[in-house]
Amino acid sequence: MNHAALRLAFWFCLLAPATSAFAVEPLVPERAQGTLRTESLAFDPTEFAPEGLRATVFLPPGYATTQARYPVLYLNDGQDRDAVGLAATLQSLIDEGQIRAPIVVAIDMPKDRMGTYGLSDREHGTSLLAQTKYGPVGTHAQAYSEWVVRTLVPSIDARFRTRTTPDARAVLGWSLGGLNAFNLGWQYPEVFGRAGAFSPSFWLSRERGDADAVQSTRLAQAMVDGSTPRNGARWFFAVGTNEDADDRDGDGINDAIDDTRDLIDGWRTGMSGAMKGLRQQSYRIDGDDSGEPTRADVAFYLLPSGRHDQASWARMLPVFLRWAYAVHGPALDATGTVESYQDVPSAHVSARNVDVWLPPGYADHPRRRYPVLYMHDGQNLFDPSLAYTGIDWDIDGTMTRLIAARRVREAIVVAISNTPLRGAEYMPAKAAPPGSRAQLLSDPYLRFLVDELKPAIDATYRTRTGRSDTFVMGASMGGLISAYAMSEYPEVFGGAGGLSTHWPADDGAVIDFLAAHLPGRRTHRLYFDHGTATLDASYGPYQQRMDEVLTRAGWRRGRDFDSRVFPGAEHNERAWRDRVEIPLQFLLGH
Repeated sequence: MNHAALRLAFWFCLLAPATSAFAVEPLVPERAQGTLRTESLAFDPTEFAPEGLRATVFLPPGYATTQARYPVLYLNDGQDRDAVGLAATLQSLIDEGQIRAPIVVAIDMPKDRMGTYGLSDREHGTSLLAQTKYGPVGTHAQAYSEWVVRTLVPSIDARFRTRTTPDARAVLGWSLGGLNAFNLGWQYPEVFGRAGAFSPSFWLSRERGDADAVQSTRLAQAMVDGSTPRNGARWFFAVGTNEDADDRDGDGINDAIDDTRDLIDGWRTGMSGAMKGLRQQSYRIDGDDSGEPTRADVAFYLLPSGRHDQASWARMLPVFLRWAYAVHGPALDATGTVESYQDVPSAHVSARNVDVWLPPGYADHPRRRYPVLYMHDGQNLFDPSLAYTGIDWDIDGTMTRLIAARRVREAIVVAISNTPLRGAEYMPAKAAPPGSRAQLLSDPYLRFLVDELKPAIDATYRTRTGRSDTFVMGASMGGLISAYAMSEYPEVFGGAGGLSTHWPADDGAVIDFLAAHLPGRRTHRLYFDHGTATLDASYGPYQQRMDEVLTRAGWRRGRDFDSRVFPGAEHNERAWRDRVEIPLQFLLGH
């Protein structure tokens, strides 16, 4: 399929299947015609803004003609919107198809900007005040942050068609507004899953004595050091190389850069008085300051010749917007062709990255159609730099080798990244005790798979869409959700695989559920295995129970199902990589 035809396939995958009440979100959004539309909003006076606050809302092209829901970007210092070229930059990136269009809420600053844009302590309901030679900073930071979260966000969600999960909300600012944007992301992770800060005022400190006192009492650094990680959050920082001439620690690097890097990498690590940064909080850090796309949790963009001014923030803005709303994910280090999509939206669950591996002959045979294998924990499958343990499953290399040896059919592999809600999404809800089902998200996750992702994949790629050509596989909890997917949607999935399936969950409750909900053995296949070391050491009795369920139901071992034990194998990606060719051959064999 040529690129023009591929784009058309993307654009025309908008029709919803009969089983869904929602329109299917395409992997690449349709490019709506027209320009951004703006609305002005006024808010009642508050203690920090006696004159009230105003905001300008930028609505994407086509907003009025669709029923789509959109991510939202909240912007401090909204009065700078024209000076930083907000509308023109948004319009250009949307028109070029580089980003998924967001709604943008540009909040004009209160008159007491220094008092409002600061840091807060949500737990204790207080502002973190910094005394400076310019006056106090952050006097009203707690009140402003609470207003944004308790008043502004609900008002925007009620008035506009927004996506309301944290991954779909971002907050951005510059200078003091950037400091407060970071604060909103850190203090309210259940509201904002993305935060951007240009030229952030991370120099603010509790003490103003000598340089050492400032270094050791920086407020933002201390806030990170004294907190727990905000799982699922992502952070973007941008600083200009010419922002600052000061160098309080004498290391030859100006303070604007140093303060931001210390917040990211930690300060005086390994020494007494050290303070943790985001790296020590287990965030993945992008090691490149160029602003190129990254899958890391933390990105740092160093703008050449950038200064502490609106012209520089205008240059940072498109880099941030591509980071936050890119359609395509950064390339993977993988064998063959992988097409990646960032934050694929859903009406049912949080957005997530999706990577699509295409078999070696895909481009050379434009009439050929292919079976599809859907796999959970997608970030662990192709690229070791993304994998949980630094070791990936090497699905790309293994599939390439098996196809060349004609041991499996040529197939497309769809890798679906997990989220911080992995446990709730992968635990089969209908198998769980009634009291815990309300907290589980496996049924919405499967609706995403079946009603949204699969139709988008089928519309975009040359797939064989029937049950006998559609498979699902994962490891540990991913094995549970794979078996559950086939039992809940037997008309969609013809085979399921589980490596080291976590049967002990609720003492084997999923086994009991499957015993009463098995699909037909003549039309379906199941693969299970486990090791005997680490967590897998407890799996044997449970797997034997599952094997007995299948045997009593007439499933034939070696034909309808397979169940294997790997002595000494542990519960990790290395072990699954070493044996994944076996389930691949069982499900995709000729």
